[in-house]
Amino acid sequence: MIRIAVVDDEKECLEKISGYLKNMDGYHIESFLTSDAERLLEKYKEGIYFDIVFLDIEMGSMSGIEAAKRISANYGNTLIIFTTAYKQYVKEAFYVNAFQYMFKPIEFRDFRYEMDRAIRTITLRNQMFEINYSHEKVLLKCSDILYIETRNRHLAVKTIDREYEYNGALKDAERQLSKYGFSKAEQGILVNLCHVRRIDTTQIEFDNGDIRYISRRFYKSFLSDLNLYLSGV
Repeated sequence: MIRIAVVDDEKECLEKISGYLKNMDGYHIESFLTSDAERLLEKYKEGIYFDIVFLDIEMGSMSGIEAAKRISANYGNTLIIFTTAYKQYVKEAFYVNAFQYMFKPIEFRDFRYEMDRAIRTITLRNQMFEINYSHEKVLLKCSDILYIETRNRHLAVKTIDREYEYNGALKDAERQLSKYGFSKAEQGILVNLCHVRRIDTTQIEFDNGDIRYISRRFYKSFLSDLNLYLSGV
């Protein structure tokens, strides 16, 4: 089941996207519609998480950008798709790792295309990565891994809630994980792009606050991978 929220203070837009969701053949979708971004955040606080959120940007008491920042900071891997008639928010959307930025009026063909991409991304995120840790096989969900780095001739996997150190080669991890949204930031670190909060020419900040360096050698290729990831490629 794919859980989707649609937030827009224009009734017509809510009804349009609701109708589009009903015409998404082949998917089991549960939807939540609201005109208030604060009501969406209340759902998260109640323990109801969403795989995809369609967010209008210019709304009443809380903007879509602010709601996206709170979701990204506190609730992990929700895919944010902004829906707006205004182009000036594209830069802000990038900084909250929005999956896509769609301009109104939204046609069903475009909606279907972005939904297919989003659901494909969610499916890939649910893939598992196997390591040998403390003489046992441990399966880690790819979406829970922030980065893997070389450390004292071992590999250290940093996940959302803990760290694992194991014997392995980074090139093997890269071969397995590159198709799931991972990219090299330095010779000794492999980064999960879905957890990148900020990036400049020397550093990467992750959504848990960790900081890692990015080398000049890998900067262009990493930025290219990040841009492709954000566009859903």
